[in-house]
Amino acid sequence: MLNGALVIVIAIVAYYFIIFSKKVKKSVTTLLLSIILYIFNPVNTLTLENIGKIISFETLGILFGMMIIVEFLKESGFFTFSAVWVIKASKAKFWAALFSLMLITALFSAFLDNLITILFISPIIFLITDTLEIDAAPFIMLTIFIDNIGGMSTLIGSPLNIVLGSISRLDFTQFMKIMSVIAFITFISTFTVFRKKYTKAQTAEFSEKLKRLGNMKPEKAITNKKLLIISIIVFALVLTGFIFSSAIKINSALIAVFGGLILLFVFNHDFASFSSRIDWDTMFFYAGLFSISYALDKIGVTQSIAWIFKPLIGAPVVLMLCFMWLSAFVIPFLSAVPGTLLLAPVVRILIGYGAPTELWYAYAVGANLGSNFTPLGAVQNIVGVSLLEKHGGKSLSFSQFMNYSKKTFFVSLILGTFFVLGLYFVKF
Repeated sequence: MLNGALVIVIAIVAYYFIIFSKKVKKSVTTLLLSIILYIFNPVNTLTLENIGKIISFETLGILFGMMIIVEFLKESGFFTFSAVWVIKASKAKFWAALFSLMLITALFSAFLDNLITILFISPIIFLITDTLEIDAAPFIMLTIFIDNIGGMSTLIGSPLNIVLGSISRLDFTQFMKIMSVIAFITFISTFTVFRKKYTKAQTAEFSEKLKRLGNMKPEKAITNKKLLIISIIVFALVLTGFIFSSAIKINSALIAVFGGLILLFVFNHDFASFSSRIDWDTMFFYAGLFSISYALDKIGVTQSIAWIFKPLIGAPVVLMLCFMWLSAFVIPFLSAVPGTLLLAPVVRILIGYGAPTELWYAYAVGANLGSNFTPLGAVQNIVGVSLLEKHGGKSLSFSQFMNYSKKTFFVSLILGTFFVLGLYFVKF
């Protein structure tokens, strides 16, 4: 009992600092509190020897490796080249250019990791907003939303879905067939909501300014051709490795880190000179968060949640909708992977008690849409906000993030509710 109380107190204090504190670094606070758990050992399996099962090094490894690769691509001029090419293809029309970028974002995040996608797309967004001389924050927020929406459509599209797939053993093709429908619907609704933020006069001015980039020749954006070619080759090989990682039986984190190290080796960089380009705060923040969530699961929180929902098994539609809305509001505060590690086993327990298998999809819809509500919803949210701060020195607070997300979040959640009802009754 005392051990469980310690874990809960640590979790509450951690999330208080994460959500409300502005004076203390969230990464330092979260990791410090997780280390306290390791020291006092309230859960027998919370040990350094067991750390590989506690912390998702796959997530951290992908983040680390891709940060290195993206920095090399950025240095070569690749992102400027891509932005100019998209703008020229859209004939410098603002909405056509932005829609094309968001479509690319959704497609990339569906079949790659959405961490990769936010790292890939954000430099292009910054280039466009700098050209338009407008605040980049709304556009980065849109990119984060679309990134999460695209990632929800496949079992490899996000760390959340990867964890969900390993626990549920859902079929990849069937999952994509079902989830791509709601992903498409929410993509359109999210872009439509964003479009209403700007008047015709503003967008006409944006289109005029975009001609500055439209008149550029894409090839002139390349600063180092050798660096570009080698970086693209490594990038392409890493992405191919991600797609076929299960077939070749090599962990995605190893593939990402290997690609990053190849570039460091070829261009003779060491870790000391390159370390300032790595977002260490995000990596240590997630390491601490994984540990706290693991401890919560092991003290019996999962089983307790399952018992709360067990009486609703006789009313499957109510159960599905309740769990969908629960996950939509829990995931934004626990974060995608730790939250899924806590709640997905609850779904498995409830299905074992007799709940419909569609409950997996109800959870997937709520959890993925919930990822957009707060900066804690997914690692790519935190990375996107960090990139925004690094680019323009503008930091988004927890409440500011929610202010940007609340409208699209609730609209998508209402659409998700109708989708879950259709999934149960129509069986599409």
